[in-house]
Amino acid sequence: MIGRRGGVAHRRMTCRDVARVLQACLDGETDEVTARRVAAHGEDCRRCGLEITVYREIKNSLARQEVPDETATARLRAFAATLLTAKPAEADDEAARLGGT
Repeated sequence: MIGRRGGVAHRRMTCRDVARVLQACLDGETDEVTARRVAAHGEDCRRCGLEITVYREIKNSLARQEVPDETATARLRAFAATLLTAKPAEADDEAARLGGT
Protein backbone atom coordinates (compact mmCIF):
# COMPACT_ATOMS: atom_id res chain seq x y z
CA MET A 1 0.00 0.00 0.00
CA ILE A 2 1.24 3.48 -0.80
CA GLY A 3 0.33 6.51 1.26
CA ARG A 4 1.28 10.15 1.08
CA ARG A 5 2.82 12.10 3.91
CA GLY A 6 4.10 15.58 3.43
CA GLY A 7 3.87 15.19 -0.34
CA VAL A 8 6.20 12.17 -0.41
CA ALA A 9 4.93 8.71 -1.34
CA HIS A 10 5.63 6.00 1.25
CA ARG A 11 4.92 2.32 0.72
CA ARG A 12 4.25 0.11 3.67
CA MET A 13 7.29 -1.71 5.00
CA THR A 14 7.57 -5.43 4.35
CA CYS A 15 8.98 -7.91 6.82
CA ARG A 16 12.23 -7.87 4.85
CA ASP A 17 12.38 -4.04 5.03
CA VAL A 18 11.96 -4.17 8.79
CA ALA A 19 14.64 -6.84 9.16
CA ARG A 20 17.12 -4.63 7.30
CA VAL A 21 16.69 -1.61 9.60
CA LEU A 22 15.46 -3.09 12.88
CA GLN A 23 18.76 -3.13 14.75
CA ALA A 24 19.61 0.44 13.73
CA CYS A 25 16.10 1.49 14.66
CA LEU A 26 16.34 -0.03 18.14
CA ASP A 27 19.72 1.64 18.57
CA GLY A 28 18.16 5.03 17.73
CA GLU A 29 20.20 5.31 14.54
CA THR A 30 17.33 5.80 12.07
CA ASP A 31 15.31 8.87 11.26
CA GLU A 32 11.96 9.40 12.94
CA VAL A 33 9.95 8.47 9.84
CA THR A 34 11.70 5.09 9.56
CA ALA A 35 11.25 4.43 13.28
CA ARG A 36 7.51 5.17 12.99
CA ARG A 37 7.19 2.92 9.93
CA VAL A 38 8.97 0.06 11.72
CA ALA A 39 6.72 0.52 14.77
CA ALA A 40 3.59 0.61 12.59
CA HIS A 41 4.62 -2.58 10.79
CA GLY A 42 5.34 -4.26 14.14
CA GLU A 43 1.85 -3.40 15.33
CA ASP A 44 0.26 -4.85 12.18
CA CYS A 45 2.51 -7.89 11.72
CA ARG A 46 2.43 -10.49 14.47
CA ARG A 47 5.72 -12.09 13.40
CA CYS A 48 7.71 -8.85 13.23
CA GLY A 49 6.07 -7.54 16.39
CA LEU A 50 7.35 -10.61 18.22
CA GLU A 51 10.80 -10.16 16.71
CA ILE A 52 10.90 -6.51 17.76
CA THR A 53 10.00 -7.59 21.29
CA VAL A 54 12.73 -10.26 21.25
CA TYR A 55 15.35 -7.81 20.00
CA ARG A 56 14.36 -5.31 22.69
CA GLU A 57 14.56 -8.01 25.36
CA ILE A 58 18.03 -9.03 24.22
CA LYS A 59 19.19 -5.41 23.98
CA ASN A 60 17.86 -4.64 27.47
CA SER A 61 19.51 -7.78 28.89
CA LEU A 62 22.83 -6.78 27.38
CA ALA A 63 22.45 -3.24 28.74
CA ARG A 64 21.93 -4.76 32.20
CA GLN A 65 24.90 -7.07 31.48
CA GLU A 66 22.72 -10.13 31.90
CA VAL A 67 22.74 -13.24 29.75
CA PRO A 68 19.84 -12.99 27.28
CA ASP A 69 17.04 -15.51 27.62
CA GLU A 70 17.97 -18.63 25.61
CA THR A 71 14.47 -18.84 24.11
CA ALA A 72 14.79 -15.29 22.79
CA THR A 73 18.23 -16.02 21.37
CA ALA A 74 17.04 -19.21 19.65
CA ARG A 75 14.02 -17.41 18.19
CA LEU A 76 16.26 -14.65 16.86
CA ARG A 77 18.57 -17.18 15.20
CA ALA A 78 15.62 -18.99 13.60
CA PHE A 79 14.19 -15.70 12.29
CA ALA A 80 17.55 -14.74 10.79
CA ALA A 81 17.85 -18.16 9.14
CA THR A 82 14.47 -17.76 7.44
CA LEU A 83 15.56 -14.39 6.05
CA LEU A 84 18.76 -15.89 4.66
CA THR A 85 17.18 -18.92 3.03
CA ALA A 86 13.81 -17.66 1.78
CA LYS A 87 13.32 -16.02 -1.58
CA PRO A 88 11.69 -12.57 -1.27
CA ALA A 89 8.25 -13.83 -2.37
CA GLU A 90 8.49 -16.83 -0.01
CA ALA A 91 9.45 -14.60 2.91
CA ASP A 92 6.48 -12.33 2.24
CA ASP A 93 4.18 -15.39 1.89
CA GLU A 94 5.47 -16.78 5.18
CA ALA A 95 4.99 -13.43 6.90
CA ALA A 96 1.42 -13.23 5.55
CA ARG A 97 0.76 -16.77 6.78
CA LEU A 98 1.96 -15.78 10.24
CA GLY A 99 -0.21 -12.68 10.30
CA GLY A 100 2.24 -10.18 8.79
CA THR A 101 1.94 -7.84 5.90
